Amino acid sequence: MTIANKITIARIMLIPVFIVTYLQGFYLVALSIFTFTILTDAVDGFVARKYKQISKLGSLLDPIADKALMLSSFLVAIHLDLVPLWIFVVVVSRDVIILVGWVITYFVSGNSEVKTRFLGKITTIVQMVTMWTIVARIPTNITNILLILTVFVTAVSGIDYVIHGSKKLNNV
Repeated sequence: MTIANKITIARIMLIPVFIVTYLQGFYLVALSIFTFTILTDAVDGFVARKYKQISKLGSLLDPIADKALMLSSFLVAIHLDLVPLWIFVVVVSRDVIILVGWVITYFVSGNSEVKTRFLGKITTIVQMVTMWTIVARIPTNITNILLILTVFVTAVSGIDYVIHGSKKLNNV
């Protein structure tokens, strides 16, 4: 197993620890874990590219780690009434639409390759920064602006994936 994949697996294993520490009120510990997981998201990709450790497993695990962290952190934030449910629905709906599109594309074309779109990367970064400000308990004004930005970027990214996927299917 590559170093990059080990880093990604460590990120995934830290998610339940983040959830428990945050829900138990150990905010500084939870923030440290959350910060570590989002920073190592960049590290595992860098390591994979620099040391030529790009693998199918890593290509699958990395987005799973990102989605699991965002899903978990949004659910915790909803539970603590820090984020409105409708924002979570927008975030999850985009991911479900992308997943359904991937499944359809796979069955129609036999191609399972998924290339991350530029807006997809921006969306992940914006979501991570937004959730970081919530976990860090940054004042609500800043968080509210970031939540609005998150909804906007997430929606635009979802539309971008649908358009790109539709074009890909039209060429099959």
